[in-house]
Amino acid sequence: MNRDVLPRVLGFCLLLFVLTCVFDPADLVLNLKVYIFVLCWVVTLVACLLSREPVGVPNGLLIYCLLFILIPLYSIVWYWLIDGGDRFAGFSMLKGYVLITLAPMLVLARIDLLPRLCVVLTVLAVAVIGVFIALQLMPALLPVLYVIGTQMKMLYVATRAYRADVVLTQVYFVTSPMLAIAIAYYFDKAWSAPNPGKAARFWGLVALNVAGMFLAGTRNNILVSVLLPAVLFLYYARNKAVGALLSIGALAVLVAVFADQLDAFFDPSEISNSVKLRTLEDYAALLADPVNLLFGRGLGAYEDWTGRAPNYVTELTYLEMVRNFGVLGAAVMFGLLLFPIWHAFVVTRSRMSKAIAIGFASYLGMCASNPNLFSSMGILILSVMLSALFLSDRSESSLDVGPSWGARRAAIWYAPSVREGGS
Repeated sequence: MNRDVLPRVLGFCLLLFVLTCVFDPADLVLNLKVYIFVLCWVVTLVACLLSREPVGVPNGLLIYCLLFILIPLYSIVWYWLIDGGDRFAGFSMLKGYVLITLAPMLVLARIDLLPRLCVVLTVLAVAVIGVFIALQLMPALLPVLYVIGTQMKMLYVATRAYRADVVLTQVYFVTSPMLAIAIAYYFDKAWSAPNPGKAARFWGLVALNVAGMFLAGTRNNILVSVLLPAVLFLYYARNKAVGALLSIGALAVLVAVFADQLDAFFDPSEISNSVKLRTLEDYAALLADPVNLLFGRGLGAYEDWTGRAPNYVTELTYLEMVRNFGVLGAAVMFGLLLFPIWHAFVVTRSRMSKAIAIGFASYLGMCASNPNLFSSMGILILSVMLSALFLSDRSESSLDVGPSWGARRAAIWYAPSVREGGS
């Protein structure tokens, strides 16, 4: 394969991979996600072999990825030692953890995937808005979209009643929580824009992603679509006191206007809330066993949950981590998740890196009550952040397939791409 062709091939393959992660998260439509990922690795390794410059992966990133994969592997081995029953989904779940190897791939190729990811997420936001408008104009579409979306495990369209007086049209693409990253990315672009024209364009993209996230209709999405811009505004404001007053004032107005809806969202008797509360009791009983608490039950182990069918996963992600890995393994995994956020605020000076970290923190908050963290959605975001963190000094090379979010040193997340004769 010609060395000059590889960048375009790799860029195209990575774009396809992002598209499948965002629009076919369950891999039921085309069933190509794994094959595309393997192809990306093949092209990357060929490009490395043909590169005129030495390439490698930082030791820190290798250790990170090994821990991220070995802890789930340990839990699978532990499961077979203590149980080994027929009801087991550990190996299928392991694929999500192996996806962390996308980070060293991007470091080897010196690629910033964040801009492309945010473009694809903006298309997702447009899809949410488009479906929502279509449902307002043609309500008969709802049952059709419900059947199609549910079969593909990609889109859940419904009229959801949180209470008799709080009924919302839900256009929930399962990857819509990822819009938090696009909101943070375009917010920084808008705030840092060199002229009013570019600022207006980026503010429009912020508004588009906020609207898409809001209209997805779940409590998590609605709350984060409102809170995340307020937090970012507070962080970016030159006068923190004024920024805090404006953010708190705007939130206070929204709370007053939507008090009934918020009361319904957090009503313990609401169906979803009541199921989660019963599941909390199940976790308390399960983890009361010291062996389960220390060593876990194993990734993919089924449980008989109160009020729901037996399953190997629940929405309570962080308790699920303890159930899977034990308290020590869960602590290590949680530390790995928090590492990019810590690095952004303690080590780097980049405002972009901090904005993305705030967006990722909001995504982690949403994952406290949904199971999307260790899927292709959450790991894709984490891999993009890690690759940016570990990218070293970059220069023009045959592997450069796009603008860099890489660092001029490993500790800096964001710097403009530096090229010969300009920037």
